[in-house]
Amino acid sequence: MLDSVDALIADKLKPHSPGLALAIAKNGEIIHRKGYGLANLEWDIPITPDTVFRLASITKQFTAVAIMLLQAQGKINLDDSLTRFLPDYPTSGHEVTIRQLLNHTSGIKSYTDLPGFFEKISTTAITPPALVEHFRNLPFDFKPGAQWQYNNSAYHLLGLIIEKLSGVSYGEFIKQHIFEPLGMQHSYYLDNEPIIPRRASGYVETPDGFLNAPFLNMQIPYAAGSLGSTVDDLLIWNQALFEGRLISADALATMHQPTILNDGTPYPYGLGWSVIEYRGHRGVQHSGGINGFNTQLMHLPADGLTIALLCNWNGFNTEQTLFAIARRALGIPEVTPTFVTLSAEQLDQFAGTYIDNRVGKCEIKRADDQLELAVGNFKFTWRATGATSFIEDNDPDYPIEFSDFRDGHYHHYTLKGITFTRTGQRAEELAT
Repeated sequence: MLDSVDALIADKLKPHSPGLALAIAKNGEIIHRKGYGLANLEWDIPITPDTVFRLASITKQFTAVAIMLLQAQGKINLDDSLTRFLPDYPTSGHEVTIRQLLNHTSGIKSYTDLPGFFEKISTTAITPPALVEHFRNLPFDFKPGAQWQYNNSAYHLLGLIIEKLSGVSYGEFIKQHIFEPLGMQHSYYLDNEPIIPRRASGYVETPDGFLNAPFLNMQIPYAAGSLGSTVDDLLIWNQALFEGRLISADALATMHQPTILNDGTPYPYGLGWSVIEYRGHRGVQHSGGINGFNTQLMHLPADGLTIALLCNWNGFNTEQTLFAIARRALGIPEVTPTFVTLSAEQLDQFAGTYIDNRVGKCEIKRADDQLELAVGNFKFTWRATGATSFIEDNDPDYPIEFSDFRDGHYHHYTLKGITFTRTGQRAEELAT
């Protein structure tokens, strides 16, 4: 299994490229830990399991556990109102609970969705309280609890609540109550100035090669994404949680329950974790993406399997790699897909701009005899398995199905249970 994991990753990396650190544990014992690729391209420094990466949104589970620690102290309750702790925050007549902040159902506008956020706001010298001014007076996206929509503003507010209740900074609270008690010696709140030993540099891939990732003021991701760690420390963290060394088993079970929306519809996200079922194996998982970094942490309790994967290559598909590793660790046989060839005219019927409110906008174009999907800096290749069906990068775990053909184009496609809707017809411009 371990040889096949090495071969899998070697096939995905490029010469002199960024890479990833990987650690796999089975029933609490590390069975694989290794670095692949370079932590710094300019100095040819290799990645090792001790390399520190930005965790990005894996930070959210630390923030969520911090709230549960404060609840155990009697300082907060999941069903308390946001305004109990931040009384000046305008809620437009809505009641927003701490639980809704944690499970992404608050309806508050996420600051990362603001027009020009990455070009203008993300690089500015701004404190966490000052960032709130950019979204506090904006209309709610929906009534709290009515929908699920990923939300960085919610976790930003949770960080401010943690500071108010604890009397220390968010980073100091995480250090005192999580990192130090668990012996996570290579985990940090990644502020802009401190020197962090063995910290990886982040990179983005362009048609002309790799570039340093754009600057990001790390005061902005804050409680939604500013922690840094190693794959080894993430295994320590995960094991401590499931052994009850930080919060009770009941508290952890609460965090790993799917969210129930106002209309009774379940959504597979708990409090800081996605709730997953992969090929019949239940568990929890979270990904992260931030300038130059992609991250994954997954735990399948019944299988005793934990996988931590940290990457310093912005366009690298860590989720696909995570589940390919999981299949090998679980002994799930690989399936060789059968492909069909579609004409250029047929492929152009799928090309265009599509959108989903949770994921954002993506563009599909014809690339030779395949389709290419672009979402931000991420690009994926889709190969046809039928007249309207495709799979992503030869991976049968990612089937795509197009529907609603009219006016010479398809108007919807579904991927991983999410349906995207065409917003424009750009087949001629996007075809190559």
